[in-house]
Order: sequence, then C-alpha cells, then structure tokens
Amino acid sequence: MSSHAYPGRADMSTVVDAARRGDRAAVDELVSHCLPLVYNIVGRALNRSADVDDVVQNTMLSVVRGLPGVREPQLFRSWLVAVTMNEIRTHTQRRHTTPAPPEDIDNVIDPRADFEDLTLTQLRLADQRREVVLATRWLDDDHRHLLSLWWLVEAGHLSRADLVDALKLAPHHVTVRVSRMKAQLDTARLVVRALTARPGCAGLADTASGWDRRPAPVWRKRFA
Repeated sequence: MSSHAYPGRADMSTVVDAARRGDRAAVDELVSHCLPLVYNIVGRALNRSADVDDVVQNTMLSVVRGLPGVREPQLFRSWLVAVTMNEIRTHTQRRHTTPAPPEDIDNVIDPRADFEDLTLTQLRLADQRREVVLATRWLDDDHRHLLSLWWLVEAGHLSRADLVDALKLAPHHVTVRVSRMKAQLDTARLVVRALTARPGCAGLADTASGWDRRPAPVWRKRFA
C-alpha cells in the first residue's frame, strides 16, 4: 500500500478502533497514514517551512491524545481534518506568518509528500505551478486555509463531505466560500503575473510605492 494512500473505510475504522483502545501498533499505523495528508494541508495553509513542522507536530499530538474521544471511527478522516484546521487557526491567531521568499516555494511542504504535483497536474495547472503557489501568499488567511483543503478535494484525497465536516458549515455555505476563494485566487494570480511581467508597468510601480515586497491581502486589493 502506498504511504500516501488511506486504507479503505472499513479497514480505517478497524485501525482507528484499535488505536482508540491503546494498541500502539495501530496508533503507529494511523500516524503513518495521517502524516502526508496533514503535511499537505498545513503546508498549503502556511507560508514558512519551519512553522509547517511545528504545526504538524502539534496536530499529530492532538490527534493521538484525542483518539479515545473518537466515537465514530468511520468519521476519523473528517475529524482529522478538523483537528488540523483548528491547529492552523490557533497558530495563525498566535503568530502572523511571514511569507517565505519566492525561491523557497519548493520547501513549503514536506518533500516526502507528493500531493502538490499530483494535485496541480489534475487541475491542469502544472505549467503554472510557480504562479499558483506564489498567488496563495496573497490570499486572506481564511481563504488560504480553505484552499489547502479544496486542492485535496479536487485531487480526490478528501471527499466533499470531509470538507463540509471540517468547516462545520452547511453545504451551500461551503459552496459560496469555495467560489469566493477561487475568485480571490484568480485575482491573486493576476497580481503575481503583473508584478513579474517584464517590462514592468509604470502605473503599477507607482502603486507599489511604499510596498515592503511581501505579499499581503491589503496590497493584493490595491494592485488588483
């Protein structure tokens, strides 16, 4: 079995149930299957590789400690995603994440996890990978967090139900949020494209007066 694939729903429920009862081998197996998914969610939601490792570690500690409270093993994956998102929100509230410089984009998520290329290929964005990754840094925190899940839904690593459960919203509200997030991402991609165009635009350069060269939602709005 691939280290990046989950067991079937029935098999996962068996492993979760055993882990809940304190079976160390089951806990280890569960963690090994959780880790790539958690790395990808956190890696896309945050911008600094050092922060990714910290948040992933905190998430896995919360998962292991919270296992006894998982009453419905078949819903474990949705619970896992919700725990991960809670850790991301906590981290974001505690410390504003400073965007990494463009040359570090390949180090944002753990190199052992291969969802990044797979997801962007399935979205037919492989040739624009750098632009998309850079664009995520211009998003509002909430939209960037949602994008980290939406990419995995599009690639088939999470279900629509997982997304709805993790956000704790009605399905139609999730649809509205995804639509707004995608519109903001499109705008951010245009901003990235404009800022990296050569020759540059004199009007855009005037607008950028006072900009500290770090991606930020307020500057996305000004440039857009």
